[in-house]
Amino acid sequence: MRYISLYFTCIKRSIISRLEYKKDTFVAIFSFLFSNLASILSIYFIVNSIPSLNGWSIYQLGFLYGFSMLPVAIDHLFSDDLWLIAYHKVRNGEMDRYFLRPCPILFQSLAETFQPEGFGELIVGLVMLILCGTTIQLNWTFSMVILMIIATIFGAMIITSLKIIFASLAFKFKRSGQLLQIVYNFISYTRYPLKIFPKFIQGLLIFIVPFAVAISFPAEAILFQNTSIWLLSLEIIGVSILFLLLAIGIWSYFIRKYESTGS
Repeated sequence: MRYISLYFTCIKRSIISRLEYKKDTFVAIFSFLFSNLASILSIYFIVNSIPSLNGWSIYQLGFLYGFSMLPVAIDHLFSDDLWLIAYHKVRNGEMDRYFLRPCPILFQSLAETFQPEGFGELIVGLVMLILCGTTIQLNWTFSMVILMIIATIFGAMIITSLKIIFASLAFKFKRSGQLLQIVYNFISYTRYPLKIFPKFIQGLLIFIVPFAVAISFPAEAILFQNTSIWLLSLEIIGVSILFLLLAIGIWSYFIRKYESTGS
């Protein structure tokens, strides 16, 4: 209960600090919203040039795009401080204050920053799901809704876990932002049907950076009802927990390698 209370205290403080510059905050939210709208338009132009993409219509692709944005938005809201650790907090000596506090360092990192820009992605994702789902006359069932909720929450956990893994490398090498960015960019592949990619990319997205497990698979299950929704839900939960435990283990290992830069 102490950590729950402390977490919400930190989040409240972060929100208050961001809203000190209200116009800047709202501009940031809308900038993410419009950048995602631009990506949607690019998909629209691609599909207009090619009548179907591996049998997927423009509205099915729009549904997949919206689905892919939900876990990304949740991760963006709550774990953006990991980017700062990977890029400059270790290198600039800013991590020293984390080590001086009587609180787990990973907890401090996740509670340090709340990014309202993620609401822009969340809004676009939900609008795309509703509009495209309605257009293709998708009949939602209780199990589909549960799968979407599980995929969103535990998909965000997978994304955050991978960010923890690659951000922790900065404790040893002082900077790991570029490597984290490369891995994170693989999320963009999940905006397209998985089967259009070479087997190597498919395997990478399933077994190494398993974004497909939490995005591509559940989206296809909802659209085409080609797999057991409850079995897939258990698979997503299992993979996310496995990656979280792996991430915590790697983070704990590299924390012990930390040496202040003295900056």
